[in-house]
Amino acid sequence: MKSTRVLAVVLFATVLMLPPVGHAQQGAVTDAAVDFGVFVSAPIPGTGCATTGFGGPNDPCSYKLHHLTPEEVTIAKGGQVTFQVHGGGHGFALYEVSKNTTREGIGELLCPGADPSTITDPALHTCNLSAANANALHNIADGKGDIVIVAAAVAGVGHPHNRVWSEPGRLMSVGGQQFLPGDAINATTGVVTPGQLLSYRFLKTGRYLVICMNRVHFLNDWMFGFVNVVGE
Repeated sequence: MKSTRVLAVVLFATVLMLPPVGHAQQGAVTDAAVDFGVFVSAPIPGTGCATTGFGGPNDPCSYKLHHLTPEEVTIAKGGQVTFQVHGGGHGFALYEVSKNTTREGIGELLCPGADPSTITDPALHTCNLSAANANALHNIADGKGDIVIVAAAVAGVGHPHNRVWSEPGRLMSVGGQQFLPGDAINATTGVVTPGQLLSYRFLKTGRYLVICMNRVHFLNDWMFGFVNVVGE
């Protein structure tokens, strides 16, 4: 009986010494890769697409290229996320948000309605190519109701008016990525070679919002995603 009690005490002490494993930590990786935009290798399928259908700024189906893949990743503290930028006109910015911030909660402050990444018919995308929505004031709050990004109404032309240029709380920004010298478009296929790589190492746990600073891409088409950083 005495040896049984001793064994039970030892086992209990061993359990207490093990590091806690929370639900959010399951599936965390050291490093992750995210496609920032969609690499176009064929005409975009969809009713009402432009003749070429390769996602130019006036193509009603271009919104199908304006999302991150995957839209959410979970990494361990100290890990790094590399974003590969595809196409032109993108800009990258990073902000910390509350852990209860959701994609739908952010999206409804940009373009109310269905998530554009789920819309197949461009006619059903209420903000598609909408200059009025892209140029308007948007105050973007996280899950706690704190304003994280202020997309001021467009007050002029050129930088920074053509971007969601909100500096308070911004951890990083790389803006104005256009087609690079090596990104020539094939006139027949419309194929664009991959663009630049952006990397950020996360040294603090939390939830982070990654956005495209292009006003049309972000405010009209919900081009954003999340990085969850877990660990001690």
